[in-house]
Amino acid sequence: MERQLAEKIMSNLRERQFEAYYAEDGEQAMEIIFSLVPQGSRIACGGSETLREIGFFEKTADSYTVIQPAAGSGPDEVKKAMRERFSADAFFLSANAITYDGRIFQEDGASTRVAPMIYGPDSVIIVAGENKFVENEQKARARVKMVACENCRRRGFATPCAEDGYCHDCRVPGRSCCTSVTLNFSRIPGRIKVIVVGRELGI
Repeated sequence: MERQLAEKIMSNLRERQFEAYYAEDGEQAMEIIFSLVPQGSRIACGGSETLREIGFFEKTADSYTVIQPAAGSGPDEVKKAMRERFSADAFFLSANAITYDGRIFQEDGASTRVAPMIYGPDSVIIVAGENKFVENEQKARARVKMVACENCRRRGFATPCAEDGYCHDCRVPGRSCCTSVTLNFSRIPGRIKVIVVGRELGI
């Protein structure tokens, strides 16, 4: 992504009361994260290949208390951990698509990723590689569906899109695009922060 375009996108994000930062790569993105979230904070994360690719989980393990269900947890323990995400000091995730004019598009299956993003933690940090940015809403929605199909395929869900890569607006339990969310503006200035990374990251 050209830096001029990145600056335009960040300006549009700020006009919508999102904070915006630019990182050349994952290493710089992590530096920004550590500057935004004090050591010892309680954090939670939505599922994110982007965070995995920048080494987020390894690099933050000793700095933060991570809210997540223990390995082998039963349904009640998982539900409790998901609800505790709302009281985290910071919630991390990526985006399915962000338009050049600064709107953020997400889709989710169980909504455990988008719900804390909308309301809960005082700080929400979205890390997005240059491949997540698109010119307009039409391309954003097309990208969202592409991501949903790829996630179903990658995770082995029994959905039609996992077979052929096209959204069928299916009615099957494994559907991953149950909830669609568009962030148009932040009522609380600066609560939602977007780190624009000048590299392709995630799906």
